[in-house]
Amino acid sequence: MILSFPASVNTPDDDAADAELVLCARQGTLSERHTAYTVLVTRYQGFVRSMLLGLTRQPALADDLTQDTFLTAWQKLNTLVEPQKFGGWLKQLAYRHFLHSYRRKQTEQKHLPEAGDVVIDTQDIVDTDAELNELLALCTPLEREIMVLCYGFEFTLKEVAESRGMALGTVKSHVHRAKHKMQQKLEQAQTGRVETGSKKHG
Repeated sequence: MILSFPASVNTPDDDAADAELVLCARQGTLSERHTAYTVLVTRYQGFVRSMLLGLTRQPALADDLTQDTFLTAWQKLNTLVEPQKFGGWLKQLAYRHFLHSYRRKQTEQKHLPEAGDVVIDTQDIVDTDAELNELLALCTPLEREIMVLCYGFEFTLKEVAESRGMALGTVKSHVHRAKHKMQQKLEQAQTGRVETGSKKHG
């Protein structure tokens, strides 16, 4: 089954260039490092802000989290083992900042779920058509979150697992169950349309 989510802002597809920029941002004079990192920020800031805006639905908060994400990335750049995977690493940092913001908000409201059980209500996380919203509504909040991250924001299953601290197999199971629910709904709708058409021509 192919889910047709609205097109999202894609990360730059140039791993070699990313790797070179990351290496430059780690070495050389402070000015040279800042210059290389500024290029990385320019390449990815549109994607990161778009992702965070979709998650928070609050422009000001998305801007703050975007800045926090790039600041953290700069501070932890030397910990990135595979420089060519900067884009995926940055997505995970952005998502973790979002989760931290969400948990902090829940704490302030004195409704904090258990750390391992935080589930974001993503039913309205992306602008989708009525049919897709109906399909997502069939899923549990966690299933919706994973489906939106994978298909709306182009996270890999491994990235979702690492970001949420879940086993990869568990993430795959959630995706499988969500797809099964959606597929059943689509098949039921198709059967209904066929039956309605047959009655009209009968």
